[in-house]
Amino acid sequence: MKQIIGRKSSMSPPSYLVQIHEEESREYIFRSVEEILSAVSSVDALKIFYVAKDGIESSTQTIKKLDLTQKRYYTNLKRLIDAGLIEKEDGRYTHTTLGKIFYSLIEVLRNAVEYEDKLSLIDRILKVKNLSAEEAEEIIRVILKDVELIPSGYLTDIFGSTKVIDKWEKTVQEAIWQINKSKKEILFSCKHYDIRLIEACLAAAQRRVKVCCLLDKELKISRLSQSFLNFLLASNEIPGDLSNILKSSLFEIKYANLPQSFLVVDEEYSLIEVLTPINREYSFAFAFHNKKLSRKLSEAFNELWKDGESRQ
Repeated sequence: MKQIIGRKSSMSPPSYLVQIHEEESREYIFRSVEEILSAVSSVDALKIFYVAKDGIESSTQTIKKLDLTQKRYYTNLKRLIDAGLIEKEDGRYTHTTLGKIFYSLIEVLRNAVEYEDKLSLIDRILKVKNLSAEEAEEIIRVILKDVELIPSGYLTDIFGSTKVIDKWEKTVQEAIWQINKSKKEILFSCKHYDIRLIEACLAAAQRRVKVCCLLDKELKISRLSQSFLNFLLASNEIPGDLSNILKSSLFEIKYANLPQSFLVVDEEYSLIEVLTPINREYSFAFAFHNKKLSRKLSEAFNELWKDGESRQ
């Protein structure tokens, strides 16, 4: 995830480790958002999307319930599936994880439209020059009393037990805690590394836990990171059992172009780092216990692993 030189180093990754093609990344994100918005751009699509929240078991009954033609129904359903908002699972059309998140965003927008008059009043209050920030905040608090713009608990509904971590140091401690509890497998997609996390993964491998570390290609060309890995892999001073672990299939390293860092432990626990959109530095992290979503992340990891480059 992030690079630490010793114990007292800066918490920010070196700039040469986080440089990416920002324009290309932004263009890709915009196109993805465009596809999602296009898929729900009609009333028919929104009706289908809302029904899918509880699952669509019979398309025939849904077509009749929504008073749609088969063409309108299946055309919009396909767009929702292609946009990644709906999937077919066990014979039912249901929301994907992305779909659940987007549903929550629509609910936020729906609430905002419902309270548009109060939001407009807030805009006017913020333009009053003689009003202090404290006074404006107090008035806004009164205006929004009993107004729930953001549905409470929607992250928990989507991810299960969820924790938002806003500090890098806390994220490291959380990751180490879960790595130390691992029993079978650790999948670690590491855009910036922290020596403490590598050490925890090595300790897990010594306990016969399978560890796969997928490092960003930028780390491969980093003199510091390469020297560190070379030391671990070639040093005659490290214990023999650890040396054997490093050369075994229990601890494997590959390189790939990584969009972000994430950790999956035993396909039950996941930790995802969220980067700032401009400088790509740590912003916050989501930690959650959710088997279905952890399996999805494992699948994403395995795709990256399959195309990754082995260390030389």
